Amino acid sequence: MRRSNNQDHYGVAITQSWEDWQRRGHLFVVADGMGAHAAGELASEIAVEQVRHLYKKYIDKKPAMALTAAIEEANMIINRRGESNAAFHKMGTTCSCLLLLPQGAVMGHVGDSRIYRLRRGKLEQMTFDHSMAWEIKAATQGKEYSEDVYAAIPKNVITRSLGPSPEVEVDLEGAFPLEVGDTFMMCSDGASGPVTDEEIALILHSLEPVKAAQLMIDMANLRGGPDNITVIVVKVTGEQITNDPCKNDPLINEEDLPPPQVERVVRPIPRKLWLALFLVLLVSGAAYFLHQPLVTLAGVLITIFSTIFALVYRFTGELVRLPVKKKFRFGKGPYSETHCNADSQVALNLKILYDELSEAALANEWTIDWDAIHQIGGQADTEMKKGDYYQASRHYLLGIGSLMAQIRGQKGSRNPLEEDSGPDVG
Repeated sequence: MRRSNNQDHYGVAITQSWEDWQRRGHLFVVADGMGAHAAGELASEIAVEQVRHLYKKYIDKKPAMALTAAIEEANMIINRRGESNAAFHKMGTTCSCLLLLPQGAVMGHVGDSRIYRLRRGKLEQMTFDHSMAWEIKAATQGKEYSEDVYAAIPKNVITRSLGPSPEVEVDLEGAFPLEVGDTFMMCSDGASGPVTDEEIALILHSLEPVKAAQLMIDMANLRGGPDNITVIVVKVTGEQITNDPCKNDPLINEEDLPPPQVERVVRPIPRKLWLALFLVLLVSGAAYFLHQPLVTLAGVLITIFSTIFALVYRFTGELVRLPVKKKFRFGKGPYSETHCNADSQVALNLKILYDELSEAALANEWTIDWDAIHQIGGQADTEMKKGDYYQASRHYLLGIGSLMAQIRGQKGSRNPLEEDSGPDVG
């Protein structure tokens, strides 16, 4: 609602056969560009197209490493393009990629676009925001600061992106084994900014992918649409294969694993040696009192050298490899979790939005199936009075989605909640 051009791009590459899916998986990409004029738009477009192309090109690499290499090379291409034209200098883009394979979900990530997973009523953010706000919070973890301190940190300053530098560090997350019913959502910050995690969880839990993606866009636009909005929603609906990621795993090669840890065997020192040294010390002590310095000196030297020998023997045992963990995973995600629930404040915020949208539709005399809308709204109000804020929130969301579906496309249907909103809704 605020920008004259769209600097977001997205890409979807679905494999066409079971065999291809087992080898390379389905690939989804979201990129949010930044830069003056058309630079951000160009950067995000290059990122999406190059990652899709290069991932297929690196057929000799295992999927996780091929994805990382594709993102790194896409970064170099964007950087070269930016350096060759003053109008595109320092252009950049976020890039979040999701691979769905039989072994699980693998994510490559740079920037503050996000990948979420909803599983059994719990929403998890699987990627780390490369933003000033998240970096400072991570650096100050364990220290007590007031919320006002964190609130003062700019939310739109990112610390890592594709393009500005010839090299980039790519976060790799996964593999996370898949379950039937898992729902993944990828989005630019134009969606995750205006819509809360609690609302995202409710939307993904209540609606099928196409309607959930559309409602995310509608909600962000109704909240002012301050940035471009891109959303991909993917749901796992079929039986999946889960293997041990370290055995016959197409995600990683043996050389991609961390170097094996080794440990030196600590050998026990025989008790007889300690007993012998004790007797030598007794003899040395007796010789000292009997004024026999040579015997005393010999006993002390024997004790010293024998002790050194014993310690060397103990701590120079054979180096052995520690057992390799059966489950190997990149990254540290998930980074946050939100249970699919709603309190009175969440329900109230959605009720206010639903009521304002209904009033705007009436004021503009748009053609609306009011019987259906009132039925949904009435159910929401009933649940609200009963204190069932989860069901109330869910019905308000359904009502907002139904209203927006009917409003969208009607003549003059710009953002119903703003007097001068710019582009048409959606």
